[in-house]
Amino acid sequence: MNRNGMPDVWEYRVIEHVRAHNVEHVYKVARVKLADGTFVSTMEHPLKKLGGIFSPELLARLLCLKYDFSMPENRQIRLLAREGIHISNTTLNSYIHNGIAKLKEFMEDVFKGFVQQAEYLMVDETTELVGIETKEGKAYRRKYLWAFFAKHMKMVYYHYNNGSRSSDVAKSFLEHFMGTLSTDGYTVYRMFDGEDSKVLHIGCWTHCRRLWVDALPSDRTAMEIIDSIGDMFMNEDLFRTMKLSGEQIKGKRRQLTGPILESIHHKVVMMMQDAKIMANELMRKAVNYTLNQWKSLRNILKDGAAEISNNLCEQRMKPVKLLLKNCMNIGSEDAAENSAFIFSLIESCKLNGIDPQDYLKHLFECILHGKDCDKKTLLPCFYKPEC
Repeated sequence: MNRNGMPDVWEYRVIEHVRAHNVEHVYKVARVKLADGTFVSTMEHPLKKLGGIFSPELLARLLCLKYDFSMPENRQIRLLAREGIHISNTTLNSYIHNGIAKLKEFMEDVFKGFVQQAEYLMVDETTELVGIETKEGKAYRRKYLWAFFAKHMKMVYYHYNNGSRSSDVAKSFLEHFMGTLSTDGYTVYRMFDGEDSKVLHIGCWTHCRRLWVDALPSDRTAMEIIDSIGDMFMNEDLFRTMKLSGEQIKGKRRQLTGPILESIHHKVVMMMQDAKIMANELMRKAVNYTLNQWKSLRNILKDGAAEISNNLCEQRMKPVKLLLKNCMNIGSEDAAENSAFIFSLIESCKLNGIDPQDYLKHLFECILHGKDCDKKTLLPCFYKPEC
């Protein structure tokens, strides 16, 4: 009893699982010969536009099992068999990639173009094993996948360009970009550091810090730089707690972070002039990286809306790596391109708090029924289920 003489009331929760089931529809179709000798069917395959026999709901589910929950296709085969669907691995793979190809045809140009128009992009690249045909047969090569993350729009576009990591890939994708670009220290991005560049290139202080941490066991003076970088990140936490705007953060950085940067630069220059320190390979690497990247590292003072670390973009690669861990490779070159785009859709949905399976189902229904809809409203950052 409570103090008012009323009985205490509480709830027990019991969760029951209702097993999924699938329904197979069989259509009988007649093939008719016309007077001119040609043949015509009495109806087309109802799912012809999706390139397979799976409904929008089931196809969306299978795509999410693989690209959201990292389930390899051989495990999906076993799961489907338990649910009464018996299909070969080759057929499943074909239907999955046919579905992705339809999504690419329907949405990729709009999606890619929208990300390219962002005012702030974070960029990273990672490796994946891709199957290629050689004279000796199929072989797997290490290829590169890029991620262009529009942080403020909560959109990420994964870009596979023949597995290349060359400057041409970034140059082509960012050809008309005139905003702020956050990257790691990969030398390709130095092309944005020129005086005539229309891009504000911002370096990654997390990458810089890692080198000093690596050098710490061999030289304790590295701790001075690590502590200073830590102070910068403490400032960033403070700015987030205060919920400051980009312009306000810019002012605070100049006031609080500017002196820290000058102190770091002075200390690193002094280290470069110390023969004993530069004889230490790890310290030399940290010193050279910091000074070579100094212009881009210091650019954090010029844009308060930009991050001082590229970690948020690096984190976008985790789903790719998890799938690779379970599947061992990404598949063929075509599969690599398809995987890049389906990852773009699913990860952007997750960033925007949207259920990827419901979203993909909606896109497939638009394709299947030819719905007339503004494709921009179908981008994850604008998408509303009732659209």
